Amino acid sequence: MIWIDFGIICIGQDRISAPSNVNDIVVEGYARTEDSEPFYNENYHFHTADKLLGCWYNVCLPDPIRCEDSFFDIAAKGVPYVQVVPKWSEYVKNILSFYIEQSPINKIAVLLRVQDLSNDTVNYECSLDEFIQGLSVGNIKWNELYFVH
Repeated sequence: MIWIDFGIICIGQDRISAPSNVNDIVVEGYARTEDSEPFYNENYHFHTADKLLGCWYNVCLPDPIRCEDSFFDIAAKGVPYVQVVPKWSEYVKNILSFYIEQSPINKIAVLLRVQDLSNDTVNYECSLDEFIQGLSVGNIKWNELYFVH
């Protein structure tokens, strides 16, 4: 298992919210406005994401599950590819779907992050089903921004 942050930016959302249908999942929210500081500290900036306004979320499993399990793991093709752990696939899809519906433009940005020095890479916009399929087969990369509608 590897520690991979599950970051979601609900573009244009002005109030923090959390889905009610994902029991015991921890959702930490931060409202990002034009006047607020970037979500990540100065040691790790993702400049494209830093410019997005709305509510930023870090989603994780509760203690003590978090110490033994993760939503994501390294994909079979290796680093930096990520795949969703099968038992968490529906949870991940429900969480992403919830935030797409919460966005006034029905679009979110997803950043699966590990702490390393990465480029500011932005991927094509895709549907929720395309993104989940990419996660299922291990075609999503960590530390790259994905726009999902």
